[in-house]
Amino acid sequence: MGSGKSTVGARLASQLGWRFVDLDERIEASSGITIPQFFERHGEPAFRQLEADELRAALGRAVEQKEPTILALGGGTYAQAGAPEFLRNAGVPVIWLDARIEILLSRCMTMTGRPLFRDEASFRALHSQRIVSYQLADFRVDSSGNAAAVVAEILRRGIAGVPAADLEAHLELEKPKS
Repeated sequence: MGSGKSTVGARLASQLGWRFVDLDERIEASSGITIPQFFERHGEPAFRQLEADELRAALGRAVEQKEPTILALGGGTYAQAGAPEFLRNAGVPVIWLDARIEILLSRCMTMTGRPLFRDEASFRALHSQRIVSYQLADFRVDSSGNAAAVVAEILRRGIAGVPAADLEAHLELEKPKS
């Protein structure tokens, strides 16, 4: 929560010319209500089931249509039982956008529509629970800086599966603002 998954994911997909899918947006579209409303009406277990269904559907479409895709997971998606194994077995490289908890907390304080963000203590507890799962990701990228810098680092390291040298020949890499 607050790591920049949606912002970085959209920018990265744009740079690569790939499709971008925000799992939270898919969930809202399929349920016809916002995520906070879904949590309130149906609870977290029902949300996690819908989230898993939408994850499988998004990956299925990408594979079926042979469409390179950047998928922004929800903050708790990767922390659900079986999710890391499912993505690994599907051959999907997972990037953990990591930032110091103080940065994540400051970002979340200004956001609305976060059903699991209540206060600092509960946020820290949730982060502590989830970090064990996040550490299973294939790659870790510091997302403390602005989105352009994070995207540039992902591209520079070739994490998206496209060597940086190939990207420079075909893309105009966005330079992060100082």
